[in-house]
Amino acid sequence: MEKNANHSIKCTVNECEHHCKAENYCSLGCVSIGTHEPDPTLCQCVDCESFQRSCESGSSMK
Repeated sequence: MEKNANHSIKCTVNECEHHCKAENYCSLGCVSIGTHEPDPTLCQCVDCESFQRSCESGSSMK
């Protein structure tokens, strides 16, 4: 299925269901960003909570 790129949300996570395969953008209208750390200090501490593993990437998990 062709997805419409939201040019306000850049994304390079090809394994996500919402990634526009032809472009490095997300197809969602908005995303939820969160953290898994009590006191985030690094980029690695921040997560896209809208991520859904693509069926094309293997087993589907959220």
